[in-house]
Amino acid sequence: MKRIFTILSLALCLALISCGVGRTPKSTTMSFFRAIEAGEYVEALELTTLGDEGDTELYCAIMDKERKSIAEKGGIAKVEILSVNPSMEDENRATITTLLTYGNGTTHEEVCEMVKIDNRWKIDVNLNTK
Repeated sequence: MKRIFTILSLALCLALISCGVGRTPKSTTMSFFRAIEAGEYVEALELTTLGDEGDTELYCAIMDKERKSIAEKGGIAKVEILSVNPSMEDENRATITTLLTYGNGTTHEEVCEMVKIDNRWKIDVNLNTK
């Protein structure tokens, strides 16, 4: 009985966590970097505007390269949101600045353009500008 309760509690926690993903620019960004670190590229793509496009091979290759770089730096020790700047012109857009701290102590600042689509925040990716 105790085991069933534990399993049900875990399932409820996972359901509550997954409902929060994409609700804010902050949660989307943090989930995105953690998914790349874990090699969960499909999950990461769902958090971007590329998740709806058919050809995502290039972006998966980019994410794989980034995952390897993260691993070489000792993994992501901390994801810190430095700022969230909503667009003054469009309530469905924002810019978020994130500081990634790696296991080896190095840091990297990342700026993500965000867009709200179907009430979910996504990282707005344009492969033509990368």
